[in-house]
Amino acid sequence: MKIWNSHELIGKEVFDANGKAVGWVDKTWNSWNNDYPGYFFGIKMNDYVRNTYFRGGNKLIPVYNDYIRNVDNTVTLTKTMDDLCRYWTRTIPCGPTTYPVDELIEMPVYDKFHSRVGTFTTYVECNGQINNLGVLLDPYICETCQLPYNTMFPVEPWHITTAKSTITLDQALDELKEYWQRTRKF
Repeated sequence: MKIWNSHELIGKEVFDANGKAVGWVDKTWNSWNNDYPGYFFGIKMNDYVRNTYFRGGNKLIPVYNDYIRNVDNTVTLTKTMDDLCRYWTRTIPCGPTTYPVDELIEMPVYDKFHSRVGTFTTYVECNGQINNLGVLLDPYICETCQLPYNTMFPVEPWHITTAKSTITLDQALDELKEYWQRTRKF
């Protein structure tokens, strides 16, 4: 569903496709491309969902416009809780190994020269394949590179060399900036 004003969704209660309460919209971020999907949303889980489906986790569940069916006084998703669990527990190749997405969410991202790029916040999948990681850039980088604030920027999973307490990429910040400016709409 195309959302025109993402900030109107903040604080709204979220239900899955079967009508189960999931939580509420806590944050919103712009996508790197306004055509797809437009916005990402972070859903803060309610206690039942957190303890029943996500092992007591407290990270936001990332969803994008395609997962939203209807918006009125509440937000209804196109996915069930089981679908969201499968989405949330996918693995991403990180150098020589793989990691579950839920362990990588909110992890700091660094370039190959150990300069901080931002924070891994979400990802986009297509046909069951993870195509892009959504990295929320540090404000300093947005300012110096003249990139929009509060926008997710894409990094393909194969650019991850290691992931332990931080994610390290095989590209320098200048290479990332050039890639974002060349291939994305701003």
